[in-house]
Parts: sequence; structure tokens; C-alpha cells
Amino acid sequence: MSEGAQLVIDHFDEIVKPEGGAVQLLELSGASLRVGYRQGSNEDCPTCVMTTQELADMMRELLRDHAPGVTELSIEALA
Repeated sequence: MSEGAQLVIDHFDEIVKPEGGAVQLLELSGASLRVGYRQGSNEDCPTCVMTTQELADMMRELLRDHAPGVTELSIEALA
């Protein structure tokens, strides 16, 4: 397991947790990373909740710095 990839996953899990969201590792195989995302909710600020696309864009950016060997990212919905 890439420590850098886990660092990025943990970082985003902490960001989405206050709204009831979650980010978790599903699979890391070679250069491919599969992540599960359960989007939270915030009635007072719906636009404050990260969309799947926003999460993917930000994760790719951090992965370049912390896990450069990861070149493919897919995000799947968690129940």
C-alpha cells in the first residue's frame, strides 16, 4: 500500500466527515486507485458539500505530490 495514497484518502475523509461523508480505499493496484465516496449533506450550506467531481479533481492534485505512481483514479459511490 502506498503511504502517500493512504495519506490523501485520510485527508479527504477528514474533510467530508463533518457533513456525514466518507472517503475510503477500495483498491490500489499498480497505478490505479479506486476510492469509495459517500457524499454528506449540509442543509445550511448545500454548496459546501464536495461533489464527486470536486473530490476527484482535488485528489488527483494531491496524489501527484504524495503518490506520483498513482496515475489513474476512479471514485465510486458508497452506500
